[in-house]
Amino acid sequence: MHVDVRFDEDGRCVHVGSDGEPLYPARYRALSAFSKGLAVAHRIDGCVAIIDRGGREIDIGGERFAWALPPLNGRIQVQTHDGRNGWLDLRGRFHSSRDDPEWKARCEIVRVARLIYERGYNVSIDGNLSVRLSASELLMTPSGCHLGFLQPSDLIVTDPAGRLIRGDRQPTSEYRLHTALYARLPKNRCVVHVHSPFAVAASLAGVDLAQSYITVAPVPTTAYARISSEQSPRVLEPFMDEYNWAILPRHGTVAWAGSLWDAFLRAEGLEHAAKVIMAAKATGHIEPLSQERRLELLTLWGLQHLEVPDGH
Repeated sequence: MHVDVRFDEDGRCVHVGSDGEPLYPARYRALSAFSKGLAVAHRIDGCVAIIDRGGREIDIGGERFAWALPPLNGRIQVQTHDGRNGWLDLRGRFHSSRDDPEWKARCEIVRVARLIYERGYNVSIDGNLSVRLSASELLMTPSGCHLGFLQPSDLIVTDPAGRLIRGDRQPTSEYRLHTALYARLPKNRCVVHVHSPFAVAASLAGVDLAQSYITVAPVPTTAYARISSEQSPRVLEPFMDEYNWAILPRHGTVAWAGSLWDAFLRAEGLEHAAKVIMAAKATGHIEPLSQERRLELLTLWGLQHLEVPDGH
């Protein structure tokens, strides 16, 4: 059916059919032509909507767009009010364009997630990662996903409290760890949580990595907390300001940093340290390091203001 656009006496436009009759009540400021049954409609309130031939606005997940181009090849090019560029599919889902910062963050999470899986730090649906996109949005892995086979489109976006903004799945069950770290540390940009086996083994064996001095700064072990609960950020809180990593006993490790790669390097270094120390423990006695040498290392790491514990 041929469709035109017509304005009424109030300056509002509407699509009309070949018979000249409106397809729906006139209520838009501007309209595009239809493509695959959808058109871009600029509303009187300044927002952009996507409508079908009956004038029904499709669900776009509460997004607000500064502009939208007419549909082309099943895509509607858009820019959000906060400056993100991307496109809508014919179901109204927003996708970041490949030159958009969010798309780059999605690809970076996927790359790091696959490295984590390949190195054996996570298996099955263990672990989760996140990146702070802005003051109001967090990009994170969804619940129940296998990090080794993650795709950029699988990631979801939440608000700072972990409530879903856009995406097809629910946030990771450990979202509280992520939101607590972002709330406490405004400069923190990324969080990596893995179930690395040697660090978990150390916690099971009662080995405190904060008392073992090798090439990495001491790694604190928190009190026990049940997985996927509000207990996890609570036991991590005492270490958020002074450290960039911690072991959650019988669970896994958490690393946080200004970039995803820095957080990954901390998670990797922590697991390597745990592996070395557990191997040394398996052989028997570990020669202790003197208090003077321990203080020297703490000073090197900028932690000299902390109490110097007994250590190996």
